[in-house]
Amino acid sequence: MGLEIKGVTVPALLIKLDSSKTFEENLKELEEKLSSAFFKGSVSILDFSETDLTDQQIEKIEELLKKYNNKVLGYKSETKQAKREKIPQITEKKSLKIINKTLRSGERIEYDGDVLVIGDVNPDAYIIASGNIIVMGNLRGVVHAGANGDETATVMALKLMPQQLRIASYYTRSPDNPEVPEHPEKAFVENNQIVIERIK
Repeated sequence: MGLEIKGVTVPALLIKLDSSKTFEENLKELEEKLSSAFFKGSVSILDFSETDLTDQQIEKIEELLKKYNNKVLGYKSETKQAKREKIPQITEKKSLKIINKTLRSGERIEYDGDVLVIGDVNPDAYIIASGNIIVMGNLRGVVHAGANGDETATVMALKLMPQQLRIASYYTRSPDNPEVPEHPEKAFVENNQIVIERIK
């Protein structure tokens, strides 16, 4: 099958290692592809769902991505090793629903699993998901991740400015005139409250 690097949207990539190859072979192939000017400065989601990596191996991948100015937005994995302190993992759900458009005012998406929006979420647009919500654009609408009570769910966006953000039973609202974030951000539950952090 080969190592996969799928362009989810510019500048986002979904990177999935080839389980039939050694880690060193995957790393070499990844570097060959990342060396292309096309992939430099991208944001990535790493899919480790078919591999079992050590913390050291994950760090090597992160270092390689950093070398080519590629930022890790999150992880999709069933393995414990993929849970990192700085970025909550994207836990494997039933499936991933990809919305390849901008959600306009009044549009509503409900899904039992993870939702990835390739575009913006405009004010008064709604996304409700039992899993994680990832927006590769401006998030200005209303989102509810972990809608079935999953407090480990995460909301990520390149520009996180929601009208209302809910994770399980926790919620927060943006100020009336929020500042436009300069970096991608993630929201997750910690100590019984929603925490929003910059993705470095």
